[in-house]
Amino acid sequence: MRRNLPSPERAGRTITRVRIESVSSRLYRLPPTVRWEDSTHHVSAIEYVVTDVETDGGLVGTGLSYTTGVGATAIVALVDDYCARMLVGEDPLAIGRLWETLGKQLRRSGTGLAQLALAAVDTALWDLAGKDAGQPLHRLLGAQRDSVPAYGSGIDLFLDEPALLADVEERLGLGFDWIKIKIGKDDPGEDVARVAAVRRLIGPHRRLCVDANQVWELPDAVRHAAALAAAGADLAWLEEPLHPEDVAGHASLRARVPLPIAIGESVYTDSQFLAYLRAGAVDVVQPDICRVGGFTGFMRIAQLAAAHHLPVAPHYIAELTLPALCAIPNGLVLEWVRGGTLGELGVLAEPMRLENGIAEASSAPGHGVVLDRDALAPYEVDAEDVRQLDTSAAK
Repeated sequence: MRRNLPSPERAGRTITRVRIESVSSRLYRLPPTVRWEDSTHHVSAIEYVVTDVETDGGLVGTGLSYTTGVGATAIVALVDDYCARMLVGEDPLAIGRLWETLGKQLRRSGTGLAQLALAAVDTALWDLAGKDAGQPLHRLLGAQRDSVPAYGSGIDLFLDEPALLADVEERLGLGFDWIKIKIGKDDPGEDVARVAAVRRLIGPHRRLCVDANQVWELPDAVRHAAALAAAGADLAWLEEPLHPEDVAGHASLRARVPLPIAIGESVYTDSQFLAYLRAGAVDVVQPDICRVGGFTGFMRIAQLAAAHHLPVAPHYIAELTLPALCAIPNGLVLEWVRGGTLGELGVLAEPMRLENGIAEASSAPGHGVVLDRDALAPYEVDAEDVRQLDTSAAK
């Protein structure tokens, strides 16, 4: 029998409807603390877009997005010149509806750029939601665990073998049991030698991953991957061997070589990930929290991966990604990129807790990324500043 429950007003409670009052962004360009160079790019600056969404009740959520040196002024323009007006007056807790609405508005501006702008807003709204609920974000999103393993990742293709081994040794000293290095030399023998040297250093029980950064076409990828497999390096995965639009190529490579294939940092939407999953073209799914439109997009993709019984090992921004990875059942490992974590860059008021290769989610309400605005201030730029710079990064 249906019962008529009293409304909150009848029960003596008054609902206060909070609304978004302002949306504003700032742009910062920070150099990595160590040299970053792989097979396809040399990164001299990481661009961070920091977006604050404030409610009429005075609560502020902080969002983040980023680029590897090109495009952040366009993200700021999309958020502040277009999204802000669409958001003012809206319910900040209607995150799913706002994500869909903004996504439709931004889509024709280009998928990648639209997702990066959407992430700046979405991560701010989820930060607000956690603060409003008085809960850390990983608990709002699902709370599968409070900590996850992390791996020490290096953008290190330019290093010769002795320098590479010294760099890996430092990462081991930080407690990591997972290590990732770059490959993509013209000669497969050079890649095999690098991988073999690192395997000897880290021993047989730690996990080793390699990343080619899309440098090959399929025939070269088969040749290089076959050489790596034959060398017996016991790789946890081969990452981004081909261009991200070549789904069929990834499926063919995966069928022809006995190495797990990892992709995702250059894939932007759940439908694009679904194409990989349906084609049997991936073993490890690697969404980037900013490139997929924030926490909302990340969770959708993680659910697709779970439905296909595949693990998720997300790309970059460890501090922002951590609560999402702790919230999913198929979370594998968090990427800590040497020279580019917010902690190493010195811009966090409260560093991420990382001990013995285990990252612990923040217990503070929200996503837990508390920026040191004074430390960021010297790196702030605007569009006119950027026009004076050589921002080329691709080789």
